[in-house]
Amino acid sequence: MTVELLGKEGKRKAIFLVMCMLLALVPMSNVSAEDLGNPSNLQAQDISAVFDPASETTTVTWRNIDIDGSVLQGLFSATYNVYRSSEVIDQSSIGGLIPFETGIVACSSAEVQNDAFKCRGINGTVAQHSVSFLVSPGVNESFYYAITTTLGDGTELTDLDENASLIAEPILEQTTPIRTPYNIFGSFDPDTSQSTVQWINYNEIFPILPETGDDAYQILLYRTSYPVTRSNGANMLLSESPVATLPAGTSSILIDVPQSTDRDAYYSVTYNLPNWTAPGADYLDARFLSNNAMTSPVMEDNMPPEQVSSMYAQFNAEPTNGGGTTTIAWSDVTGEVGESYRIYMSGAAFSSILRSDVQLLGTISEGVESFDYEVPTGRLGNAYYCVATVDMYGVMDTNVTFNACSDAILEDAFSPWIAEPTNVHAEFIGNKTTRVSWTDQLGVEGEQYHVYKAGWKVTGGEWATFNGSLQWLGSVSDGIGYFDVELSDGLLVSRPYYFVTTEALYGHLSGTYMDKRLNQNYFQIAEGNEEDTTAPLRASMKEVQSIGYLNKVTLEWFNSDESDEVYQVWRHYGEPFGEDESEISSVTEDGWELAIDNIEAGTSEANTFFRQIDIPNDVDREVWYAVMVADKWGNTDTETYSGLNSNAIKVTEDTKAPQASLVLINEDNEAFTSPSLIAGDYKVQIEFDEYLDVNPMINITTLGGGDLSGGEREMALIQENAGNPDRGPVYELDFFITSSTIAGDMVFEVHMEDLANNQASQQWTDRAVDAVAPSVVIYSPSSFSDSESKYLYGNNVQVLAGAEDDVRIDSFQYKFTYNYGTGQSISTPWTEASEVTNLDGDNSSLVLDLEFSAGNFLPGQHAVFVRAVDSAGNERSTSVIFVVDECRNRIDGTTSCNYVESLKPEPEPVIIEPSMTDPPYILVWMLSGIFVLSLIVMTMVISTSMSGPKKKKKGGDEEDEDEDWMSEFIGTSQDLDMGAVTDTSVKTEEKSVEPEAESEPEPEDDPFAVNVIARKTRRKKDVPEIVAEEDDDDDGIDWGAYDDDDEEEEEVVEEKPVTKKRAVGRRAAPRKAPKRRAVGRKKSED
Repeated sequence: MTVELLGKEGKRKAIFLVMCMLLALVPMSNVSAEDLGNPSNLQAQDISAVFDPASETTTVTWRNIDIDGSVLQGLFSATYNVYRSSEVIDQSSIGGLIPFETGIVACSSAEVQNDAFKCRGINGTVAQHSVSFLVSPGVNESFYYAITTTLGDGTELTDLDENASLIAEPILEQTTPIRTPYNIFGSFDPDTSQSTVQWINYNEIFPILPETGDDAYQILLYRTSYPVTRSNGANMLLSESPVATLPAGTSSILIDVPQSTDRDAYYSVTYNLPNWTAPGADYLDARFLSNNAMTSPVMEDNMPPEQVSSMYAQFNAEPTNGGGTTTIAWSDVTGEVGESYRIYMSGAAFSSILRSDVQLLGTISEGVESFDYEVPTGRLGNAYYCVATVDMYGVMDTNVTFNACSDAILEDAFSPWIAEPTNVHAEFIGNKTTRVSWTDQLGVEGEQYHVYKAGWKVTGGEWATFNGSLQWLGSVSDGIGYFDVELSDGLLVSRPYYFVTTEALYGHLSGTYMDKRLNQNYFQIAEGNEEDTTAPLRASMKEVQSIGYLNKVTLEWFNSDESDEVYQVWRHYGEPFGEDESEISSVTEDGWELAIDNIEAGTSEANTFFRQIDIPNDVDREVWYAVMVADKWGNTDTETYSGLNSNAIKVTEDTKAPQASLVLINEDNEAFTSPSLIAGDYKVQIEFDEYLDVNPMINITTLGGGDLSGGEREMALIQENAGNPDRGPVYELDFFITSSTIAGDMVFEVHMEDLANNQASQQWTDRAVDAVAPSVVIYSPSSFSDSESKYLYGNNVQVLAGAEDDVRIDSFQYKFTYNYGTGQSISTPWTEASEVTNLDGDNSSLVLDLEFSAGNFLPGQHAVFVRAVDSAGNERSTSVIFVVDECRNRIDGTTSCNYVESLKPEPEPVIIEPSMTDPPYILVWMLSGIFVLSLIVMTMVISTSMSGPKKKKKGGDEEDEDEDWMSEFIGTSQDLDMGAVTDTSVKTEEKSVEPEAESEPEPEDDPFAVNVIARKTRRKKDVPEIVAEEDDDDDGIDWGAYDDDDEEEEEVVEEKPVTKKRAVGRRAAPRKAPKRRAVGRKKSED
């Protein structure tokens, strides 16, 4: 590294050493920076502002000026002011701003010992100034910071130089919005030893936090011994555990404070926001900026002080005005300071001041030790007083000790008023009741009156001595003024005493008081009004009869021996006397109801009494009727019984017309259930729900005028069913139907009369004489013969058919015949239709609607059959032939369908006669032209070949030598006799040449034959390669070097013979390769 810096030759080292020596000669002096602005204005220098997102605090730092001069003395009295604004701070805007920090001393004379030079910002000893601004939550904005200087005379100098006392660029401050509850407050109740803590949830102001699901916030409540602030909130969350974790939406809590607790509790509340910042990352706002932490504690002090060790109470009456005073005295508790004493009172002894009837009379400070309570006028009764000690924090023991309470203190502030009701009266009013009445007592409210009974006049002293001398009967509240005494049975000529007393609070909240002196609050039953509770003898029934057609029940009973008696008629719809009717019942039991009330006999001497009771229509029931008798005092025997001379008789109330059910029996003596009847013998059997007074009459007709029964006829009883309570009598009549019977709906009408003379007629019209077959119509599919419509593959075949019948259709079926009309037709079995619509609701008009895919059928004719069978067995069917086809669109826009096309006749063959310009002829013309051209080329090639050898002979011996070489090149050592080829030589030469060419003594001696075979093989594979231009280079032969002096001969050789020799002898020449190279060398030497 040093070598690279200073260089290898040492020049840089020398320069470096010289510079070090020069720096050593510079004298040491104080470091100073260049301050901005007028020094005399003491402007802050080197301002810096940094925002810390963790603490959400912006820290502003700066230093004092750093100069040498007398102006430094002004720093002792100067102070700095720090401003903050979202807008640029300048001379014009700073006047409208308020500094967030003022009075920052520039330099303390005590700190620098009055040495102003130590106040310099860089070369002094005073540290730089720093102030922090706590940014509010939910801020996302940039702010400027500036510092002004206030001189000792109070003048604020607003020199604002950038980077001196004003930051050049704003600071971006981003803080998290508040996500905590608001306004926590609490209180402690020493009586219940509970602290109540309340707050306002964030969603009550801004409903954005989730309250349900996995992301629902939780409320964490903390209790600390110190106030929680923004500065210590995070540490508190780490060191403390919540006292309660509450679900979202909770806004208050009751905290039980343990006994003997004395503490200052600071409560704070925040949220735990699950998955707030990221999945699995919870968030707790630890800043406590929404007043969600108490600044003053809740004093939880439930450690009560000691109670007084002794106290007493005394009442002093004032008879002149009915009032009085109760004095309560005690001794203060020693050891307590600042305590107070609460005086409690109740009308009953108590040990806890939390009881609802305990009254707080007053609170007395320490050192008084007594309390006078003015008893209000009208107060009467015992009072109990207790003294409770309360410490300086308001803590007290709600349970009072025995020594802190008094005994019962009788306080009579009611005299001279009478503490009893007046005008007490008793009268026997009958019905086993004596009514006691009185006038309510004056001077009290909310009192109760107690009614007592005795056989003699009991005095107050006797009652006090023997408490059981009076029999308590009951109590009533004020404002009623009477009480009905229920007497026991069996009383005769009884005249007891009745007493009424008053019990009231008399001003107390509890602890009522009752005067038991019995001064004037009693009454004895008068003579002639003696109490009588003995019931008369039971009544006796004579007769009960039901008259159904009048809707009446008549009752008759005997007159009893009582005078001024009253009768009642009761009834019961069940079995009050049991199944065997031997038990005793009472009209007070469930099931009995009053039918007739208050039948007054007066002084009547008639033997019997008679009454009628209405019966509602359409009833058929057994009812018990009982007659009860009461004497003039209402005494009655509620028991009733059945039997001879009893007071109860059972009767059947029948105002319901008889009902019947009809059954038809066919010739096979079987029940005929079909609604349609055809010719044959039948029996009609009718069962009635009750016994009839006379045999029923029946008439059987048809609506079309047919008479099947021959008029109204009497039916015969065939089955009584007397021993079967679920069956009634059965009557029967025979009738028959012939082929001539008028068809139509039948009417069975029967007339009947039951034992209660209820008459009725009933008809049945659910049967018919059926002689008409149903009609069937197929609406879909469409017949191919009618409209030539067809169904294509991919479509649905809808089967829509309807059937109608005059009575009822019992079966609606369909089936298919595939490939209808062919030798391969197949039929499906009849299938009951499931998708049927009942138009009229009586199965007389049905619609069948089914869909089948056309893909289930092959192209061709198919048939669908539909048949209907009515309730009489009449059947009718119909069918439709339809076509399913597979079609396609042609290019010319027409549609071709397979099945339809197969039905058309075969088309006549079309003979096409091509013209001379049609493509076949054009091809022939082209081939003919090529053939003619080939003939021309062949003629030219032959002509050239025939003229080539003659020119070569003129060349002399050297050309012959060349021809020998060429012969060897093409694979033969013999001379080619061109005259023989062209037929220009003599015959002898021709004969000599031909045998050589044709004979094959040995394959090796005939190189021409060998070459021919090799040439043919190579030409088939390599002809395109041989013609390539690279052949000359590969052979290394300059064919033009063999021509010496005749240019015409050279051209002829190159165009025809030479090229042909190259193409023919390229691969056959290697066996003669030495000769070829020899010829080449000779040519080069010449």
